[in-house]
Amino acid sequence: MAALMLGLLLAVALFWAVGAHNRLMRLRAEVVRQWSSVDAVWLRLLVRLQGGIAARQSMTSEPGADDLQTLQTACDELQEALSQVRLQPLDVESQKVLVLHHQKLVAEIRRQLQAENAAVRPDLDIALNRMRQTLPAALIPYHVAVVAYNEALAMRPASWLARQLKLKPALRMDLSIGAA
Repeated sequence: MAALMLGLLLAVALFWAVGAHNRLMRLRAEVVRQWSSVDAVWLRLLVRLQGGIAARQSMTSEPGADDLQTLQTACDELQEALSQVRLQPLDVESQKVLVLHHQKLVAEIRRQLQAENAAVRPDLDIALNRMRQTLPAALIPYHVAVVAYNEALAMRPASWLARQLKLKPALRMDLSIGAA
């Protein structure tokens, strides 16, 4: 009888572990899936911005062309950071680098808007407004998925299983643009 009870207890523990593992993996996959939506929005914005920069650079040989190269470099760095996060979607360090490059690009766009180069001002205004409109909306489902995943990792006794599986919490990203 004791062996039967022990076997039943082990079976319940095994079924719980499998269920908890499946739930954690499903929530983790949802975070990655929601990040891919944010990534797609960012790529569309970057392609449009880089296309506008390339067109302006080819049309003009004014002194402001070097400033456009700085903006192009900021776009390229952000695109590289997006690629790194795409390869390791839940790596906190990659995500922090992405946020840093995002902030750098927004600061460079703002700097360009303050500059005397009136030829690119309308394009940059449009780009900044598109970022302001589309990024926060794309981040909402990602943040909801991150909260659900992080809460599941913190719940007991699933937190023990998460530690054994070396699952790390996801980072809630602040890709704010701010007011004009």
